[in-house]
Formats: sequence, structure tokens, C-alpha cells
Amino acid sequence: MEKKTATRLDIARRAGTSVSVVSRALNNSGYVAKEKKERILKIAEELNYAPNPVAISLQKRRTKQILFYCKNVDNAFNIQLYKGMLDEAAKRGYLVLFNGKVEFSDIRNTLVDGIIMQDEVIAAYYLKNYGKNYHLPVVSAAYGEAAGVGKRLGKAGGQAGRQTAPLVEVDTYRVMEAALDWLEKRGHGKVAFGTPYPADGGNVRTAAFLARMYERGMKNARDRVIAVSRKDPRLAEDPRLLSFREEVEEDINLVNEDYFGKGKLAARLFLERKLDATAVVGFNDEFSLGLIRGFQEQGIRVPEEISVMGIDGIDARKYVSPLLTTISLFPQEQGAMCVRVLLDLIEGKKVRHITHTGFRLMEGESVLSRAAAFRKR
Repeated sequence: MEKKTATRLDIARRAGTSVSVVSRALNNSGYVAKEKKERILKIAEELNYAPNPVAISLQKRRTKQILFYCKNVDNAFNIQLYKGMLDEAAKRGYLVLFNGKVEFSDIRNTLVDGIIMQDEVIAAYYLKNYGKNYHLPVVSAAYGEAAGVGKRLGKAGGQAGRQTAPLVEVDTYRVMEAALDWLEKRGHGKVAFGTPYPADGGNVRTAAFLARMYERGMKNARDRVIAVSRKDPRLAEDPRLLSFREEVEEDINLVNEDYFGKGKLAARLFLERKLDATAVVGFNDEFSLGLIRGFQEQGIRVPEEISVMGIDGIDARKYVSPLLTTISLFPQEQGAMCVRVLLDLIEGKKVRHITHTGFRLMEGESVLSRAAAFRKR
């Protein structure tokens, strides 16, 4: 027969006192005579008393748990973001739960103290449709997309540019500028950009690419954007896009992106369109690794014949040859900062609306200067 779990009532009966006195002794709150407190603690130990964590959370109005909503659990960047959250939360006695579905209908039944969102697109969707009725503290990782979120989410997004959740942001507009400037110093003035999103979809990285290219007098800059999306008229009926679920689902913003697969297709499109570029910047590292694989499958050598650069700084880049040159967004540091901001918010402290985190070039082997490439020919 299974042994009954001891309760505070059992302790009170053994100690000859009330449940309220037992609670004060166990919680170390309120006055209890020293001798009586010691006796209560001894009885609790003898009975192998273990407090109910749900009951404790209800009493203290804290669960010591936070929740990370992330639609793409296969993305290495998101996993590193989560790792940073775990490490930082542990320092402050918190657990970080992971929800791999962007499904908020059961949020009321979830016992957590706050939420971290994967990006500002998902944060805007949540705040518009659920957050107004359920007031949990929310913090979001961000990449400078707030201005374009409303356009990309349409009616569901509402006034996304005015979303109220605090953001922990890496300015990917500046990141793209830094990537293009670094490539230019190595002789790559003619650069293409590969992205899984429409060229006119309001994405910050695309906007930064086009602005920089126009500044350099490149009037055909838009032709250098390889948008692997059915919203590109040239690809609207392309059967190769039907293999990507995100291209056939109506709610594109809530479906996982196959960045690697789209990167491979982007390499083929680059060659089919005979783009006059010596380097390609990928939307992120997984997309860029797909570019490298796609070029290699077509017999194009990277970086001798085409240079490839990424954005993210994921650990997985070191397992691919050539080693991808990228600009690191330091995902673990960003994840840790998301936790710091959220826990400060939970504790009633003032937090900034936008907390910025940094980025840094990580030079690999996938970019060759034009001078070096010329010498190798």
C-alpha cells in the first residue's frame, strides 16, 4: 500500500498546535516560539514532509518559472538563445520552460511568472490577440523589426510598431551595414542578398541592404535580392517552393522557416539569374550554410569563385567547410539579457523599453578578398 504523503495538518496534530503556527514555522514567517519551531521542524523531518510546489506558488504568488515561446525549435540560433536564458535564470533560482508551439489559447492554464518571446513578430501577435486579456509580464528578443511587423502581420499584427513589451534588441540594420562595409574593404562592391522573405516585406535586413547599395549608386540593387518566397512574382508558380511548408500555409508568420533549404535554392537562383556579384550575404547563418551547400552542389567553389557571409554566429558554423564568415549576434548573451529584464519586470523594477546588445565580426574561410581571388586564378 502506498504511503500517504504527510501534510501540515499531520504535523500540527503531532505537535499539538494549529496549522497556521506550523505554516509560520515552515515558511519562517511570523512569530513562533523557538522551542515550538524546533519541535515542528523536527516532526516535519520525521514525517518526510515535502511542501506542495503548486501550493507554495499560490501562497507566494510566484512559481519561479518563466516560459520561452519559440516557433522554430530546429533553429540553432534559438537553441543558443534558450541556453543563455537557462544559465541566467539558474543564477536567480528560476526555471525556463520551453514551448515549441506559438499557440496561446491555453496561456491561462500555464503556471509561470512571465513570458519571453522569440522575436517582435510573435510578441506583436500575442499582445494583439491574447495579452490584452491576460496580463503576464512579457519581454521579447528583437532584431529591429518593429517598424515592419505590422506590415508583415497584416490585421493580426495591429499597431505592431507601437508594441508595448520591453525588447532586448540587436540592431540588424547596423549589422547589415557592417557586413557590407567589411566586404567592400575586401573588394566586394557587387554583393547579393539572400532572404526567405519578400523583398518588399518590410524586413530590416533587406531595407539596410537596399539602402547601402543605393548609396553606392547601384540602381539595380533590388535585382540583387534573392527572395526565396512565392510573393516574388518570378517564383509564384515555381514548384520548387512547394516543398517549403511556410510557402503553402496561410499563416506564414507562425510556421517554421526552412532556412537551410531556402539557402540552397537561393544558390541555384543566383546562378540561374546570372547575377553580377562576387559575394552573397545570407539572411542568417543557416541560410548562408545552405548557400554554401547549394553552390558546392553546382560545382561552384566557395570562396574561390563566390564568397558567402552570414549573420548570427551560431556554433554549428564550425562543422561546415569552409568555415562561415559571419557577424555574431551573441545569442546566448541576448537570451541572458532577456531573462534579466523579465525578472526585473516581475520584481517591480523599472526597465528600459529597448535594451541593446552588441554584435561582432567572426572571420572564417568563406570570404576571399578580390585581390586574393584574382591571384588564385
